Order: sequence, then structure tokens, then C-alpha cells
Amino acid sequence: MAQYEKYFAKGGSCPIPKFECTPADAIRPAVCIDGSLIPGSFFGCVHWIAKDLTTDGLIAHDSDELHMFIGGDPKDHENLNATIEFRLENDTLVFSDTCFVFVPKGCAHNIVSVKDVKKPLLHYIMHVDDEFYKSFPAEAKAEAGKYAGHRIVKYAPVSGFIPEAPAGFLTFLLWIDGVKLAGAPYTEAVWFHTTNDTGPENHVHDNLDEFVAFIGGNPDKPEELNGDISLLIGGETIHTDKSTLVFIPRKLSHSPILVHELETDVLHFSGGNGGDYSKDPVQ
Repeated sequence: MAQYEKYFAKGGSCPIPKFECTPADAIRPAVCIDGSLIPGSFFGCVHWIAKDLTTDGLIAHDSDELHMFIGGDPKDHENLNATIEFRLENDTLVFSDTCFVFVPKGCAHNIVSVKDVKKPLLHYIMHVDDEFYKSFPAEAKAEAGKYAGHRIVKYAPVSGFIPEAPAGFLTFLLWIDGVKLAGAPYTEAVWFHTTNDTGPENHVHDNLDEFVAFIGGNPDKPEELNGDISLLIGGETIHTDKSTLVFIPRKLSHSPILVHELETDVLHFSGGNGGDYSKDPVQ
């Protein structure tokens, strides 16, 4: 194994925590990362929701938590092809479009239901301040309306900046950071549609630990990338052909991302445990 491949969690390499829902087979796991696999990382889990489901009761965490819901059809990327009811304290969010939901630590919450699933949708959970998934029963205590604005849609940074990309290579999906929503971590998401031999310049982050994800777009084979993607990290080029989450400690150099082969569209997202995204080139 190359020195920095230790930061790669690939489909099937990390135990998936049990999320209580009915029916249990509504979830198709893709990849998970936590401190048991990569010490010092933060918890992240990707799965597809393939059929209607319900959950019982409210839970909370000792970490801020970010949920990401992405529709599984790259040609209709804002449409979840399902309706989700998400409880945040005494606010109930009902939505059917690609979005983030930010849950501050200690906030009572749960996905009450996912209904009318016409096509599997991707769900990602990130714990910003913890290496492991831990939850405990909770009761709603906040005033109604306090969390009504904790859902973010579209790739629309407050700065208005949209990165350049080759024509036809990607579709911008979502952006969130502490400017967009106070307290939220930086995270962005796109679809990859084609191969690409260019990528962001080699850089470092001084202000955050980062994760980078490559998730195969076929929910029938959730652990498979159906392609070949490489990432330069710490001066080493690491390839993956599995759905993958990469943990990049702050100050460790990384990029470019190169897409060498692509059989199906791939979801790519990245983020970190800071509310502000900035980077410095490697000298």
C-alpha cells in the first residue's frame, strides 16, 4: 500500500453503522469512514435510499451533523423523485428536491419518512466533530421556527463564484458553508459526466481537515465506482475503482483529481470541519 492510501475508505472496507428505519432493506450502503478505519477522521456515511421508509422517535448527537440528499437522476438533478419529511426540534421540513439539512449538536431530529420513492436517492451523513456515529434519544424543546431555515438548495455560494470546468464535464449541485448558514461546515457536490485530464491545482488547507468523495452512480451496485479516478495526495497518485471517501488532514497537499475512465455518472463531493473554504497552492 502506498503511504497515503491509508486515508482512503473504499466501498466494503468500513463497517456501516445500523440506522433504525422500517423496512431495514430500504437502505443500500455504499461507503463509510470513521476513526476505526482512519484514526483522526470524522464520521461520514453514504448510502442510497431505495424504497419508502419511516423512523420512530427523535435523536441527537454530540456533534454538528450535515445531511445531504441528492436525486439519483443526473439529467434531473434537482428532483429527489421522493418526498422527505425531516423533523428538526419543533420544525418539520417537507421537501422533494436535492438539498442539505444542517443539524447543530444537541438538536433533536430525525427523518420521519421518505415517501413516493420513484428512483433511489443518495443520502450522505457527516459528523463534523466526531470520529464515530453516536446518537441518543432526545426531546424537542426549541421554539417553533428556530430551525425552519436549516435547509439549503442549489450551488449558490454567497460570493457568487462558480469554478471553471470543461464543457460537459460536470453539473453543479449544492454548496453550503458558514456564510450561507451560520455554524454550517463547508461542503459542495457535483456530478461527473465524462472523463477529464485536468483538475484543481495541488494545494493545502490550513484551516480545515477535508474529505473528498467519489460515489458510483449505479444504486444497484453502490460500492462500485464504475470508473477509474485518481487523486494526488502527499505527492502520491492513488487510484480507486470503488465508491470512496478520502480523509485529508489539514496541511497535507492534494489534487488534482483526474477521471481516467467513466462507465456511469459519478457523484463527487467534498467538505471539511471548517465553515470557510480557503486553499493555498503548494510552493
